[in-house]
Amino acid sequence: MNVAEERRLSLSERTSRHPIGAGALSGLALWAAFPPMEWSWLAWVALAPLFRLVVEPTARWRVYLGAWAGGLVFWLASLQWVRLTDATAWIAWVTMALIFSAWWPAFLGLTRYAVFGLKIPLLMAAPILWVGFEHSRSFILSGFPWYYLGHSQFQAIPLIQIADVTGALGVSFLIAMVNALAVDLLSLPLLHQTAAGARLRPRQKLRLGIVVGAVAATLAYGSYRVANARFVDGPRLALLQTNFEQRYKSNADPMKILTRIEALVLKAAARDPRPDLIVWPETSYPYGMIAVDPAISADAFGLQVRQISDQITVAEWRDKKQKVDDYIHAMVDSVGVPMLIGVLRHDHRPDGLRKYNSAILAAPLVRAFQVYNKIQLVPFGEYIPLLEALPWLTVFTPYRNGYVPSLTFGEEANALELGPYRIAVGICYEDTVPPLIRRFFREAPDGRQPDVLVDMSNDGWFHGSAELDMHLAVSVFRSIENRVPLARAVNTGLSALIDGDGRILEVLPRDTEGVLSTRVPLDPRTSLYTAWGDWLGLACLAVAVGLVPTGFLYKKIRPAALRLA
Repeated sequence: MNVAEERRLSLSERTSRHPIGAGALSGLALWAAFPPMEWSWLAWVALAPLFRLVVEPTARWRVYLGAWAGGLVFWLASLQWVRLTDATAWIAWVTMALIFSAWWPAFLGLTRYAVFGLKIPLLMAAPILWVGFEHSRSFILSGFPWYYLGHSQFQAIPLIQIADVTGALGVSFLIAMVNALAVDLLSLPLLHQTAAGARLRPRQKLRLGIVVGAVAATLAYGSYRVANARFVDGPRLALLQTNFEQRYKSNADPMKILTRIEALVLKAAARDPRPDLIVWPETSYPYGMIAVDPAISADAFGLQVRQISDQITVAEWRDKKQKVDDYIHAMVDSVGVPMLIGVLRHDHRPDGLRKYNSAILAAPLVRAFQVYNKIQLVPFGEYIPLLEALPWLTVFTPYRNGYVPSLTFGEEANALELGPYRIAVGICYEDTVPPLIRRFFREAPDGRQPDVLVDMSNDGWFHGSAELDMHLAVSVFRSIENRVPLARAVNTGLSALIDGDGRILEVLPRDTEGVLSTRVPLDPRTSLYTAWGDWLGLACLAVAVGLVPTGFLYKKIRPAALRLA
């Protein structure tokens, strides 16, 4: 046995003897691949210690404990920004970490079944099942499609262009495959001695060829797409970045907040050339808005007003609506520039009261507003799931004294019209949700897809933490998936402009107040992802779900088939 093989066996033995350490090493290395560290190269080897536990011959309980420990280390470190939202938010932080860490031993068990029970090579089983488990997170509550393996590579522009075919999960698949190959090479050396000297082992030669070919093809495709991009000038946007910590934003005098925003609006409008649109952050207009359906009866409207507060009269509520509408129209008319404004909006209808997190587009000399209502609400932040059955769930929220949010889910992925341009709007975390953003492009009523994606967000909850960087990193993939530029106006940052190749062209510093004035590069390309959606994630998830019953049937049918033969 040569020295290299001894070292390789030594590492394998250490992993076998200390599975908890191996799992923790995977968790820590994977965390370092994402913001704030952004050592993206680590993602390509970070899972090797975890994958080594998959091929451990003896399935002792410590192997699964090691996988769980790795998941817990990763999610505790990655989600530490959740605890910043409130003094009691550590409960939500730990709970989320415990839930998501369970994915790791589940992955380990299912992959071991595939490798040992069904004799599927690790190089196939690991990436398929890892991507299947990643995709499954998009279905929990409102979904949490963050921290995919592929997101760690958000700055590797040629590599991530494959997202316009596979979504971000395609990059995750590639990274998981490389990690699996590393484990294969630790288990069986690439070279072996023959009479003619050192030669490539046939099995490892094939696997190495598959992985190298996949990486090379991905880079070649990405380089081609980048080289052939032809952007054209689009609208000029002024993105407002306010700098209100959420505690201040929730308790300050609304007029003080509005005065600071007005100063930014005037600053944006004074730019030469003038913007075509001024974009406010999420819920930045502090007084809210009111919409009243003309068909609602007086009795029903009065009842709905009392639902909001028994301290407000119908006349006062109608007066507030008129004052808000008059103020916004007067401001837009005086500046002479359309504005996209984030606002909480009460909508009174004959069939009931709704409260939306909305974006309204107001244009000069136009009395009507265009409206988009947020579809993907944040659990425990904008609504409490199962609240009536389990009222104690409020401990996971920053809300106290009997107050809980009661926002209504929007339904329509409607784009807004800005002259010759069509704008899709995401609010808050919506720019991190692949299937939702895809809806704007698939459900365009006349087949004409949006020209620009605008995200309005409020990250003031997170005090300038790594959440801001991660939010931006995940949003990069929405641009590539749908070949659309993305403009972000975010309270406390990071406000930015991203082109259809996923390049972050401009960004304002965190925890600063300012205006990002920029011209949007329109992208005339289309994508297969827009047409096909998360086909890769669904296929991998289907394999994960069907693996055990398929294996059971295989073991029942195979002996009978052999007897007949």
